[in-house]
Amino acid sequence: MVQVINLVKKMLRNNIRTKTAISFISIALLSIVVFSITVNILIINNFGIYLKQSSDNEFNNIASSIAEVYRETGDWNETGNRIAHNLMMSGYGIKVRDLKGNTVIKISSMFTMMGIENSGKTTTKTLPIMVNGRKAAYVDITYSGTMPMNKLDYKFLYDMNKYIAIITIVTIIIVLIISIYISKYLTKPILNIAHVASKLENGNYDVRVKEIPREEELLTLTAAINHLGASLKNQGMLRAQMTQNIAHELRTPLSTLKSHLEAIIDGVWEPSKERMVSLYEEVVRLSNLINDIELLNKIEIDNLKINKVRFNLSDLVKSLLINYESIFINKNQYLEKNIEDGISIFADKDKISEVVINLLANANKYTGEGGNIKVKLYKEGKYAVLSVSDDGIGIPKEDLPFIYERFYRSEKSRNREYGGSGLGLSITKAIIKAHNGTINAESILNEGTKFTVKLPLYQQTS
Repeated sequence: MVQVINLVKKMLRNNIRTKTAISFISIALLSIVVFSITVNILIINNFGIYLKQSSDNEFNNIASSIAEVYRETGDWNETGNRIAHNLMMSGYGIKVRDLKGNTVIKISSMFTMMGIENSGKTTTKTLPIMVNGRKAAYVDITYSGTMPMNKLDYKFLYDMNKYIAIITIVTIIIVLIISIYISKYLTKPILNIAHVASKLENGNYDVRVKEIPREEELLTLTAAINHLGASLKNQGMLRAQMTQNIAHELRTPLSTLKSHLEAIIDGVWEPSKERMVSLYEEVVRLSNLINDIELLNKIEIDNLKINKVRFNLSDLVKSLLINYESIFINKNQYLEKNIEDGISIFADKDKISEVVINLLANANKYTGEGGNIKVKLYKEGKYAVLSVSDDGIGIPKEDLPFIYERFYRSEKSRNREYGGSGLGLSITKAIIKAHNGTINAESILNEGTKFTVKLPLYQQTS
């Protein structure tokens, strides 16, 4: 008994597989019930029509029998004597009237003679008696009670009900099997996804959904959960790396400050102006790092104040290229400029300036002596497109998706020599996103990198 109760509880568990199976079974059973009721109604209606046609045939047979006997005898009394017994036993009563309306034969049914006639179920029909193609009389045929059925009629009804019952039972069994199978088929990938999601929740970011379903919705859900797993794993790695990088960025100037101050306190160094300037530069470096972090946080939580104005982007880029031309000259780098005139945008001029400066500084920083740098500005549809490309050290393919993450550094051992806070591209992307623009990076290791920025053009409203 306990096992039966546990089985029922298991079947009624509040999970999607049980609900799906119950839904299929309920719909199927409802369909079977509606089908059975409909079939029974149709059978009853058609069988009623059949009985009426059968009774009409029986009435016609009685009229034909009376005509046949009268043709043989030529006398109504004799005709009545011959047919009386069969009619009474079969439950029929007749009244034959000649063409003048006189009653020539009257035979009561067995039910009338026994006093059990039911007027509510009495069927009466008047037919002509045709003898040699001419009307000889009229007969009123009466049957009291439900129209009689023969053995074939009863067998037909019995067989129909039996077959309907068998088909219903077989259908229910098939429906149960199919419902269980379909519910298992549909819910298996969902349960797999739920299992993977549970492991992701517990910190196992390497787990993935391996059985890929064919259904479009489930395929989309599976792809999303696998992408989530990969993203969580990458985010975990990035968080660990970011923590490490923040510690490094803070440790370097702090170590310098500590060692210099200790040397001054111990009397090893004199607090000269040069050493004070060096200490001040380290403080400024820390201050800039903190400012960059604060700026990025403001941008990402939509608290950054953006003062949009219409300005000529072409003039801004030309001006910045002139101002920062010296950094390229110092490294003997060749700067190729292709700036289309008259490109206006509606944006924060200072923030866009910071974007251009970051891209120029990166190109200069990661391109060696005598390298080539190209800056292009042009219109493309409804966008202003700024591209900055170089033939510098490039970025490994596996690092490209993460270059906009905070403090992320490609090939850390190589890039430490280039300095910087590791926040430049993060800030750049955040500013561009705040202006409804896009930034894209293409790079080949040891061959160069190209950054492409798209910003909406200024649209004059009428």
